[in-house]
Amino acid sequence: MKKQKTSFKVALGGIISAVCLIAMFCSGFLPMLDYAIPTFAGFLMVVMIVEVDRSWAITTYIAVSLLCPFLTPNIQAAALFIIFMGYYPILKYGLDQRKNKVLAWIIKFAVFNAAMALFFFLFTKIFVSQDMLDGMESFGKWAILVLWAAANFFFLLYEYALTQLIELYVKWFRKKILRKK
Repeated sequence: MKKQKTSFKVALGGIISAVCLIAMFCSGFLPMLDYAIPTFAGFLMVVMIVEVDRSWAITTYIAVSLLCPFLTPNIQAAALFIIFMGYYPILKYGLDQRKNKVLAWIIKFAVFNAAMALFFFLFTKIFVSQDMLDGMESFGKWAILVLWAAANFFFLLYEYALTQLIELYVKWFRKKILRKK
C-alpha cells in the first residue's frame, strides 16, 4: 500500500472533525436525534481507521471530544459521544480482528456497561435536571434493571448495525464510490 502524506491525514482528520462537530451542533435543534447524531459522529471514526489508521482515528476522536462540550448545545448528546459513541467504533474495529471472539464480546459488554453507568451517574447526580427514569414508574423497584436490560439489548442492535455499516463502507462505498481496493 502506498504511504499516505501527512497532509492527507491532517486534511481528512480535519474534515471528519468538522463534520462531527457540525452534526453534534445540530443536536441542539434536533433533540429527537440525541442518540442518532453521536452514533453517526462515532461511525466517522471508522472512516479514519480505514483510510488512515487507528492512531489518527484516536487523535480525531480526542479533538472532537475536546471541542464538543463547547460547541454542542445538547449536553446529553455531547456526553454520549465522549463517554461511548465516539471511541467505541475504534475499539470495536480492533476487537473484531481478534481471534478470541468470546473475550472480545466480554470486553465490549464491559466497556458498554461501564460507559452507561458513568452516563447514568452523570445525569442522575450531576445534571439533576434530567430524570433518566421518567415514564418507568410502572416498573417500580425494577425500573433500573429494566432500563439496564433494554440498554444492553439496544447495544446488541447497535453492534449489529455498526458491523453492517463498516462492511458497507469497506466493501461497497470504498470500491464503488472512492474506487479504492
